Amino acid sequence: MMRTFHWIIISLSLTACASTSPYALSSLHYSEQDLKKTGRGIASVDHKKENKSYLAMELPYTAFEKIRNDVEKTQHVSLQHRGEAHITVITPPEYKKIQKKISMKEINALSEEMGLQKAPYKLLCVGKGSLKDHGKEDSTYYVVVESDRLFQIRKAVQVLYTSKGGKAEDFNPEAFYPHVTLGFTQRDLHAEDGVIKDASSCIYSLRPNEESKTQ
Repeated sequence: MMRTFHWIIISLSLTACASTSPYALSSLHYSEQDLKKTGRGIASVDHKKENKSYLAMELPYTAFEKIRNDVEKTQHVSLQHRGEAHITVITPPEYKKIQKKISMKEINALSEEMGLQKAPYKLLCVGKGSLKDHGKEDSTYYVVVESDRLFQIRKAVQVLYTSKGGKAEDFNPEAFYPHVTLGFTQRDLHAEDGVIKDASSCIYSLRPNEESKTQ
């Protein structure tokens, strides 16, 4: 029920963006073939190690590198980036709250069993979040993503946590805004900075290239 409600909110947000954003008619394109590639590209990071304090789904870097290049051209910015692409499924602050009951080793095992790295996902739009600090504006750009499987994995983590005596309110699987960070002007911005990376922040729609549709 909550996931259906979440999807309705996303749909309404995208509609609102289309009717109010100055970028309503602007679209960026991506290659569906690039999304099917394996490997994480340059500067890849192993997010599956047990000493990591977060859980992430690795994605092929090439597709998102091209989107970032288009954003830089159209927004007239030069973005810092990490040279890799991923969706953070469980953040470090979230893991900090639940690590007394479950380990990252257990979370990794659960996510692998549920097929984390092969989870279906859909690119919705390119979003932008900004924060003014001491008269300067920091901005971060990202691809907003929809994936039911990632929500299911988060729910399974909550079930595992509560089965070991944890409180359900310590970890909310619905408080999740899946996205792929493209780059940022100074530093990446997060929910702790007041930046919610969902479809309400979209500035461009995303569409597959025509050649992707014919292949």
